[in-house]
Amino acid sequence: MRFVNRVKELSLLDEWFGRPGPQLGVVWGRRRVGKSHLLAHWAAGKRAVYHVSRNRAPDQELAALSATAAPVLALANRDLASRPFRDWDEAFELFRQTASEAPLVVILDEFPELIKSDLRIESALRAIWEGMGDHPVRLVLCGSAVRTMEALQEERAPLYGRATLRLQVRPFLPNEAALMLPGLAPAERARAWGVCGGIPFYLDLWDQLSSFRDNLARLVANEHGLFLNEGQLILATEDFAGGRRERIPEQVLRAIAVGRTRFGEIKDALGIDPTRALAALADLGLVQRVLPVGRNADPRRAYYRVADNFLAFWLSIAEPRRAAIIQGLGNSVADIMASEFDNFMGDRWEEAVRAHLVQTMADDPRVAPVIEVGRFWHQYGTDPAEIDVAMLSGPAGRLSLASEVKWARHEEGSRILRTLMRKAHASNLVGPHDPEPLYVIAAREEVTGQLPDDVLRVTAADVFA
Repeated sequence: MRFVNRVKELSLLDEWFGRPGPQLGVVWGRRRVGKSHLLAHWAAGKRAVYHVSRNRAPDQELAALSATAAPVLALANRDLASRPFRDWDEAFELFRQTASEAPLVVILDEFPELIKSDLRIESALRAIWEGMGDHPVRLVLCGSAVRTMEALQEERAPLYGRATLRLQVRPFLPNEAALMLPGLAPAERARAWGVCGGIPFYLDLWDQLSSFRDNLARLVANEHGLFLNEGQLILATEDFAGGRRERIPEQVLRAIAVGRTRFGEIKDALGIDPTRALAALADLGLVQRVLPVGRNADPRRAYYRVADNFLAFWLSIAEPRRAAIIQGLGNSVADIMASEFDNFMGDRWEEAVRAHLVQTMADDPRVAPVIEVGRFWHQYGTDPAEIDVAMLSGPAGRLSLASEVKWARHEEGSRILRTLMRKAHASNLVGPHDPEPLYVIAAREEVTGQLPDDVLRVTAADVFA
């Protein structure tokens, strides 16, 4: 997989590496997000032992670690192949001795698998760390089981307070995902992101020389397509809380995907309280609770959406046609998927524009200081207002930016501006003495028409630059 971006993460790792004495780091994030790729890229050129845990018996795990460490440590008086580490104490004693010459990085990837095979490993590492002295060992514990990795850092955990680096690796933002797709036009980058989200592994599978429809045919509408069963794999293997046997989080996701987006609707669909499962899904970044912006927002108006692009696409467009694909009808199914995609993409494009405006406008003097960003809507009275992207500023939370977002290829801007201005003033977020909000109109490829100079036009060429 190609390595792009991760500038902030690499900078954080470098700063942590440069600190004196021993340093313990915890790196976590959902599967496929690129944690291992990031650490391998960062560790290249350093004295680094990179070990991937496999839920093996402790002696087998130590033998595998020994084989990985042997060429790095280059011990003159011991062959680690024939005399592997006897236990973790001996392994880290040799790491400590070797680090006296120069800093040594030790990466234990898939650390939750190690915990499964050796329940005492956390306590053993605590004791080892307390005896590390000032030797510059950099130990990184990495894993995809999000709840397990976060539990390492909780107050009652043996390693609590020892980590000097806590790094959660998140999916790429839209402009970061664009770096994976340099061969595509901006609108096609947006389409690929709409399917793959910000997951580097998925983006790397996208063929930039093929059409959008042909990528769907190869990756999804194909019995052997890598995306066809990927959604089920996520549902089966993510580190969900809230009921493994009943698969409550999966039921919640499926309910939201078919339009049951309010808490009461989800509860009725499942027949049980979904609070715990919703919280777990939100922690993983798979589900988002959406409230209208504003300090007086009524929680009863909240709704839930599948936040992860790939899972939303898989649940709503791919999985319902899985049986037809397996029967050999993938060619016609790919045409249907491509024709339905624009309806699916509207919500995803809105989220991409929102992320773009946060990155580019949050410090702009016309809107700063921004205190809240999101959607706004109300249905009261005879003039309901709905604003796709609303930025609120200042202590009172006045509306400082309002945006209308359309996935259509072209939009006539002057008509949309009139509607957007009416909505802004109907929102009750603009006081009689407040300055006029900054207006933004977004379309896929072009916003046409005569507009005032202070109205911003946003297209995929801006968002996926």
